Amino acid sequence: MRDTSPMDETGVEQTGSTGTGAACPTPGTLPTSSPAHGAGSPSRDMVATYQVFQRVQEGVVGRSREVREIFAAILSRKHILLEGPPGTSKSTIVRSIARSMNVPFYFIEGSIDLTPSKLLGYFNPGKVLQDSYQREYFEMGPLTQAMEEGGVLYLEEFNRMSSESANLLITPMEEGVINIPRYGQVTALDGFTIICSQNPYDDVGTLQVSRAFLDRVVRVRMDYQSEDEEIEIVRLRSCTDDDRLAKTAVRVTRLTRDTPEIKLGASVRAAIDVVTIVQNLALLSDDELRAEDLADACKMALSSKIWLSETINVTPEEVIDRVIDRARRELGADFYLGEDPDKKKVS
Repeated sequence: MRDTSPMDETGVEQTGSTGTGAACPTPGTLPTSSPAHGAGSPSRDMVATYQVFQRVQEGVVGRSREVREIFAAILSRKHILLEGPPGTSKSTIVRSIARSMNVPFYFIEGSIDLTPSKLLGYFNPGKVLQDSYQREYFEMGPLTQAMEEGGVLYLEEFNRMSSESANLLITPMEEGVINIPRYGQVTALDGFTIICSQNPYDDVGTLQVSRAFLDRVVRVRMDYQSEDEEIEIVRLRSCTDDDRLAKTAVRVTRLTRDTPEIKLGASVRAAIDVVTIVQNLALLSDDELRAEDLADACKMALSSKIWLSETINVTPEEVIDRVIDRARRELGADFYLGEDPDKKKVS
C-alpha cells in the first residue's frame, strides 16, 4: 500500500506520530547496536557499560563531568547539544565515546551549503536515467547511514546549517524513522544518536536554532578547563617536556579570556601553537632563544584567535604584548625565558 503521509518543504515525507513509540531503555545498558553491549544479563550490561565509560575518561584530559553527562544522555537514548566556545574538546569527547562503544561515527561540518539531500542521500541520477527509481540506486547520506547502523551522527557548528536542513533532523530524533519518496521508510537501530555542537559566542554566519529542535535534545555546557588540565593538554599535544614553556603558554592564553580589550579569548589550541612555534624557532636559531621569540610566537598563535572589542583602537599585537607583560609579572621565576642549559642543542 502506498504511503500517503504529507511531505514537508524538503520533499521528505513526515509521519504523524507525536511520540517515539520506543520501549523504555533499561538504565545502564549500552545500545544493542554496540559490540560492547553485554551478553544480556543486567549485571553484565552494567559491567560493560562502566568499562566503556572508564575507557572514555582515560582518553580525555579532565572533563569528568561532561563525559559523565554525555554518556548518561546516550544511555538514556537522548540526542545531545554541546554548547561551548572553540577548543573545548567537544569533538574529541564525542569521537572518544563513539570509538569506545565501537559504533559507526559520522562527522559533518555544519554550513549553509549543507543541504537536506547531502544529509539524507539521493538517487544516483545516472542509474535512474538508465533504468528507473530502484531502492538499490539510492546513495545513503550520513543521516540515513547512521540510522540504519545505529551510529552516532556528529554535526559540528550546527547553528551554521540552514533551518531547512536542521528541521530534517526533527522526525528521526523524535520518532526514529523517516520516509523517503520512492525509497520507503528508514528505521533507526537502537543506539542512533545525533550530537550537535555550537559556539554560542559566534554571530558571524550563524542562525538561531529553532525551539522545536531544542525541545528534542538535552544540552551539555562545555567551558574552558582548569589551568592544570590545559597545561597537561599542551604537554601531550606538543610533546614538550619543558614545564615553564607549557605553563607560560597556557597562562598567556588564559589571560586573553580575562582582558577588557578582548571580547572573546583564545582556547588551549593557541597555547599548543605557542609551544610548537617556540620549539621550532629555537631549532632554527644557532644562538640562544631571544626574549622576543616568545612574544613573536604568541603573536603568531594568538592574533588570529582573539576577538577584540569593537570600541578600542589598538592592534591585536599591542594587546598581546600587554598580556605577555601581565603573565610575566604573575609567573615570576616560572615565566619562560628560553631553554634550560642542559636542554640546549649541541652544536
